[in-house]
Amino acid sequence: MPDGAKGARSGGVASGGISASDYAARTRRLIRLIKDLRALGADSELNLPRIAVIGNQSAGKSSLVEAISQITVPRASGTCTRCPMECRMTFDEFGPWQCQILIRRETDADGNNIPVKEDKFGGVLYDKSELEEMLRRAQLAILNPSLPADSLLDFDTSALEPGERPPGSDRQLQFSNNVVCLDISGPDVIDLAFIDLPGIISYVGEGEDPNNIKAVQDMVTRHIQGNTLILLTITMRDDIDNQGAARFAREADPDGMRTIGVLTKPDTIQQGEAESWLRVLNGSRHALKHGYYMTKQPSPQELDEKVSYETARQREVAFFGNTSPWNVQSHLRQRMGTENLTKELSKLLGSLINKALPQLRKDSKNSYAKIEKLLADLPPPPSDDPASDLLRMVTSFSHQVGSLIEGEEAFERLLQRCRPAYLRLKHDIRGTAPRFMPFMKNEDTKGFDVDWKIEPDVSVLEEGDEGCRELSEVMHLDDVKKHIEKSLTRELPFNVPFKAKVSLIQRFFADWDEHCLRCFDDVSDACAEELKALINAHFGEYTALLDSVDVTVEELSGRRKKETKNRIQWMLALENPPFTNNTHYFIEYRQKYLDRYKEARQPPDDTAGLEQLLKSLKDMGREDVKKGNAARFLTGSDAHEEELIVMAETAAYFHVAYKRIIDNIPRIIDHDFLKSIASEMQKTLMSGLGLAGDDGFQIASRYLAEDDDMAVRRKDLKNKKERIRGVMDKLYRFGV
Repeated sequence: MPDGAKGARSGGVASGGISASDYAARTRRLIRLIKDLRALGADSELNLPRIAVIGNQSAGKSSLVEAISQITVPRASGTCTRCPMECRMTFDEFGPWQCQILIRRETDADGNNIPVKEDKFGGVLYDKSELEEMLRRAQLAILNPSLPADSLLDFDTSALEPGERPPGSDRQLQFSNNVVCLDISGPDVIDLAFIDLPGIISYVGEGEDPNNIKAVQDMVTRHIQGNTLILLTITMRDDIDNQGAARFAREADPDGMRTIGVLTKPDTIQQGEAESWLRVLNGSRHALKHGYYMTKQPSPQELDEKVSYETARQREVAFFGNTSPWNVQSHLRQRMGTENLTKELSKLLGSLINKALPQLRKDSKNSYAKIEKLLADLPPPPSDDPASDLLRMVTSFSHQVGSLIEGEEAFERLLQRCRPAYLRLKHDIRGTAPRFMPFMKNEDTKGFDVDWKIEPDVSVLEEGDEGCRELSEVMHLDDVKKHIEKSLTRELPFNVPFKAKVSLIQRFFADWDEHCLRCFDDVSDACAEELKALINAHFGEYTALLDSVDVTVEELSGRRKKETKNRIQWMLALENPPFTNNTHYFIEYRQKYLDRYKEARQPPDDTAGLEQLLKSLKDMGREDVKKGNAARFLTGSDAHEEELIVMAETAAYFHVAYKRIIDNIPRIIDHDFLKSIASEMQKTLMSGLGLAGDDGFQIASRYLAEDDDMAVRRKDLKNKKERIRGVMDKLYRFGV
């Protein structure tokens, strides 16, 4: 064995001190525990303790990482600073040095978070000289996610210019959050784990994205939160206040409780600067709880010479022992050199992990309970008897449709939406009532009741009619007279043709079709919305089934809608020609309107005589004689008696037909549309979904197959549950 190696074994950390003590053994187990938890993906659920190495670009961070891990990291290709590198080091007194490279993917090619997964990259390495090139290949695999990682295992990276993509790559990322992991073990390895982050940059090269500056800063910020010891690399070539990495460390750890300072490149300070750095080292300037360490790594010339790890450590010891003022700072001697730093890092990490164990156990238990609840909240997975399950779903849905149509308790909403539609229909139809003015257009109305409204008095109105809109045109006596005259053929005097009355009545029915169909549209729209809500509630978990039920219900509703519209139009067609057996009602309203029209035409100068006549008739027992009829005893027949009668009969028949329509149209909608949908629903669904045939079981299986998104979510949660179960097992069994 070379003398340098003997010196390392005999004077190194592996054979004595911390590695030989019980404390070192527990530290080793603690660090291995965290390594195992991280490999299980526990980082996504738990705040795992770690050491994060940060520093400005060219701060000597790569040399420090090499010194701690005793490996050589890539420098020439430019990829070493483009993604994090995690070193998990384990002391193995009897085994050879070995290293397994893994790739831990935490984000996809677009930077979106994905389930954490670690995959081996190649086999175990036993020769350190092979590691540097394999690291370049692993980093290329991360930066070129479109390529299979295995395709780069034997790739010659020297064939690429800096920044050049390997053949077949769609695109090469400039930075990535995915991690190259190194599991290193051997007799000269100390128990330690850390993640080396890309150096903080303040500018980018030509052709690079300026957003990379912030991308690196965000990456560093994310990794130095929580249970993280921040290993802050500070070059002594530049003032500490000018180094961005120090600012990020202060922002994440303002009290300096988690930060360990490492001063690098002490051989580059200018004369007179040593005193300032001594104040930092002894804690009187920029104080940190864990203080500062100073290391001396190989210079660029020494790197070119490829000096061994052992030689580099010997030269480091010689530098601090022979260089002023460091050689006279005996009280700071334990803070100088890589070996002292490495021992302290191992001890601090073990202590941090030990302290975090209770909270990690608690957090893992809470995470497990949360995942169990999320799984429990998912719909049940597909059953072994899908045909029976689907039949139950269809039956339950059909029953609730019936409850909706009947307006049962908790299902009143549809009928409550129908009521305004029916009330509007009543008002719209009532608004088409004849508006007769019992005067000629140019008639001298002096002395008449010129304030008389076109609508009859309250005695003629129905309850609720007062708020109806007036939709029809006003017709005067001369309008009615002209209408009658247009219909005359061979009639005798004082005989109004029946067709004149029919056409006048139908004039006021002209818009009934529009009003009735609008009422039905309002009801059918409300029904469609309520059915859609029920469909989603019952079948929304299954995309294919939901679509089929939607189509089947829409087809049923469409058929019933078409038939109901035909029935409504049939009902309206029955109004031509006018007809009623409700003779008493017609006569009663005919007389009311006629009396009201005649009363309006009574001049006020005859009022006294008219009142006396009415009193005499009343004394004779003729209380049925109204003011309009009594006027004839004083004034004789009205020259417009014929028109007044036509007006009264038209208005009276309107009331007869109006009563029918505002009752029958809602009844048709209710019977032919709503109740028919409810009665036909289950049979229609069974047929439309194909459940009644011999292949009903297979069809039901396809319908109730879990939605792809739901299946993926269930699988992810189960995997997560299994992963956290494994994490809990390791945490709760540790120390047993």
